[in-house]
Amino acid sequence: MEEKEKKDEIEILSMGARISHTLNLVFFTLLVLTGIVLLSIETFAWIIYPIGAPLAPLLGLSQDTGAITVGAQVARAIHRFIGPLWGALLIAYGIYLIAAKKIRVFDPLRKPIRQQIREAVALTNHYAFGKPLPKDIEENLDRHNVLVSYLTIVLVIAFIMVGGSGAAIIYLNLTPEQHRIMLLIHDIGFYLSVLFTLAHIFATTHPANIPLLKAMFTNGMVPIEWAEKHMPLYLRKILGKKEIPGE
Repeated sequence: MEEKEKKDEIEILSMGARISHTLNLVFFTLLVLTGIVLLSIETFAWIIYPIGAPLAPLLGLSQDTGAITVGAQVARAIHRFIGPLWGALLIAYGIYLIAAKKIRVFDPLRKPIRQQIREAVALTNHYAFGKPLPKDIEENLDRHNVLVSYLTIVLVIAFIMVGGSGAAIIYLNLTPEQHRIMLLIHDIGFYLSVLFTLAHIFATTHPANIPLLKAMFTNGMVPIEWAEKHMPLYLRKILGKKEIPGE
């Protein structure tokens, strides 16, 4: 019975992809939590107070007044450590994917622009309003759809803005005016990454995509029946040949 179930499933997420996604989830969460604190310490003091409260007396500060100060410094230290570390890992993994020719997220962009727009509108109506997809679009859905490609472009832009401005703030001797500009770029990049995250959460938690969500946090496998409906073009490409799933 177990062997039959395995035959009825197909791997769409490699171990490397699942590990990378988990690390991205952890690092991004830490950067968001520490970032919003630094963005507005007064508003988000409740996040850092539990961290600073036990540390303040050790540094000779009042637990009441020093907790926020110490917590903010800890948040800043975590943000400045995790940011470059995550950036280095993303760059290294991205180079590997490009070298191994495993990037599939931009495959839908090979379609004509008019076809991309039609697919994007149809998918938006499908996920947001429950409208059925036109048959020709449904039959040609790839591993990633065109909306995922567009959102990934937003994420890449956000990463460049956040990473570049963050590195400049940490490592360059900026003037006050340059520092303000870099902070503005950093904030815009952050908001773009939040936009991507919200859209990503909406898509992955949509009832139609629950098998994909389970695959990410289990064995990377989805039912073939589900794949036939949601990524038939991709399934036709790999069916009958052994291939490690890409991104």
